[in-house]
Amino acid sequence: MAIQVILVPAGAEHQAVVRGLKGVPEAPPVVSVPAGPAAFCAFLASWEGRSRFADREILLMGLGGSLSTHHSVGDAILLGQVWNDVGDEPQCFQSDRALTHTLTQRLNAPIGMGVTCDRVITTVAEKQRLGDRYQAAVVDMESAVLLDAMPQAKIALLRVISDDCSHDLPDISRAIGPDGSLRPKILARSFLKRPIAALNFISNSLQGLKTLEQVTPTLFK
Repeated sequence: MAIQVILVPAGAEHQAVVRGLKGVPEAPPVVSVPAGPAAFCAFLASWEGRSRFADREILLMGLGGSLSTHHSVGDAILLGQVWNDVGDEPQCFQSDRALTHTLTQRLNAPIGMGVTCDRVITTVAEKQRLGDRYQAAVVDMESAVLLDAMPQAKIALLRVISDDCSHDLPDISRAIGPDGSLRPKILARSFLKRPIAALNFISNSLQGLKTLEQVTPTLFK
């Protein structure tokens, strides 16, 4: 099964995937999407490619947070199912089994449960609660939105861990605006309040981005 389009959160994640695809012949288009469920949902509602790829193979990839001690920074994991924690009634969605199985064989990466939230999860305690509630391994802000919005598409979900479940992050939950854009001033203030946590966050993010770039060409071998 051939991937027809790749969706990646805008910014450093998108740039890492584009770099990884250099030299890959006939690589699929890479579409930059906004981060966060509200902004991503709005994007999908107006995306010109939505009808074109409505029943095609779509890969959503990017960074994610670990909710399990089994997954460390730099690990790649495919999501077989994803809970949507946004809203009053949690729902569970299934990714495409055949495409997910193909990619897990190419990457030699595990398949796990994911959960989509409406903010960055920054504390160890909250990660533990999420992991226990949903038996999930990874948290992100987009996967369930895509599965819900495009039920006929053949969707695979790939996340690379950029923060583990044993360290608190700086409080960057408000650093991503409702439109999915980064708020640099809020991010900077959060970093200044917890400089050591900020340094760890930056280092782990860079490691995650490096892995994201490295695994991208492997998807097409």
